Amino acid sequence: MNMLDVPMSTDAERRRALSRPAVFREPGALLYAGNCSDLFDASLAGKVTLNAWTRRSYPGRDLGEALPQVLSVGGWDAVAPQDWGLKLHCNEGVKIAYLKRGSLTLTLDGQKHELQAGDMFVVRPWQLHAFGDPHVVASHIIWVLFDVGVRRPHEQWYWPDWLAWSDRDRQRLTLLLSRNEQPSYRAGRDVARSFSEIDEIVSTGDIEGEETRLRLTISMMLLSFMNQLKTQGTGLDAALTSSLRTVRIFIARLEHALDEDWTLENMAAECSLSRTQFSQHCLAITNMTPVRYLQSIRLEAAKRKLASRSGTVTEIAHECGFSSSQYFATCYKRRFGIAPMETAHQPYTAVA
Repeated sequence: MNMLDVPMSTDAERRRALSRPAVFREPGALLYAGNCSDLFDASLAGKVTLNAWTRRSYPGRDLGEALPQVLSVGGWDAVAPQDWGLKLHCNEGVKIAYLKRGSLTLTLDGQKHELQAGDMFVVRPWQLHAFGDPHVVASHIIWVLFDVGVRRPHEQWYWPDWLAWSDRDRQRLTLLLSRNEQPSYRAGRDVARSFSEIDEIVSTGDIEGEETRLRLTISMMLLSFMNQLKTQGTGLDAALTSSLRTVRIFIARLEHALDEDWTLENMAAECSLSRTQFSQHCLAITNMTPVRYLQSIRLEAAKRKLASRSGTVTEIAHECGFSSSQYFATCYKRRFGIAPMETAHQPYTAVA
C-alpha cells in the first residue's frame, strides 16, 4: 500500500475526536494522563526553571484560546542535578521534544534510553514513560505536546488547522510518526534551530504578541523533522496502527488495574472498539473470551497474594476485583481445587 493511502476523515469525525474529555475516560488506570506535578513543585521551589504555555492540567502559563490543540509548549532548564523525576505516565497527545543541553534517561514502555545533548524524541499517547533514573540530572529540554485526537494506536490523527499544510503532507507526517516508533533521533541542524527559537519565544511570556511567530516556528520544526525522517528512509510498519495492537496494549496492562469495575462494554470502550471487535481480538490473543480472561488473571493474582500473605482473603478478593468474598471463594475453588484459606495457610517460599 502506498504510504499515503490512508482513509480521509469527515469534519464531524474530526470534531468528535478533538472533543474528548481533558483526561482519559474512566476506568483510566491503564493509560492515564500525568500532570507533571513533580516538575511543577520543583519549579515552585526554585530547583528548575519551567517556561511553558499550557492548557488542561499541564503546568505552565494558560494558553487560553491561543494555539489550538497544543497542550504544552516550552521547556525546563535544570542547571544542576535534581531530587525529582517524572514517574510513569501517559500524555494526552504526541510529544516531540529536544534535549538542548545535558543528558536525560527516558524510560519508554519499559525500555531505558540514554539521551544526550542534540537528541530529540517522540512519545505517543499510549506509551508509558518516565524521566530520570530515578532523578533528573542537569538538562535543558524543549517540547511541543500536540493533541491530535488519538489515545490509541489505531485511531485517526488530526493535526492543527493552523499548520496550513497540504493534506498530503499531514498524512505523510502522520504515517512517519504512527507507523514508526523509533524513540529518539539525532536532531538535524534546522530542527535544533527551531526548538531553540521555540524556547526563546515562550520565555518572553507574551502569548498574544508571539502566537503567530510561534505557530510558524512550530510548523517549520515539524517540516524539518518530517524531511529528516524521509531522508533517513524510516521503515514503516502498518501493524503498529492496528486495532489488534491496541488490544494487546490493553491486555498487557490489565493486571495493573484488576480492581476496576470492568465489563465487556467498558473494556471495549477503553480500547475505542465495538464489543465484537474487542472480543475477537481478545480471543485471538488469549484464546479466551474477555470476561473469562479477566477472571483468570484476577484469580492468578489472588493466588500470588494469598501465597505471599499480603492481606486477608476478603482484602485480596476486593483488590483483585471481586465484589463478594463468597463469590471469590467459589470461583477460586473451582479453578484451583482448594479454598482461598487453604492457600493462605500453606508454607510460602519466596522466589529468589
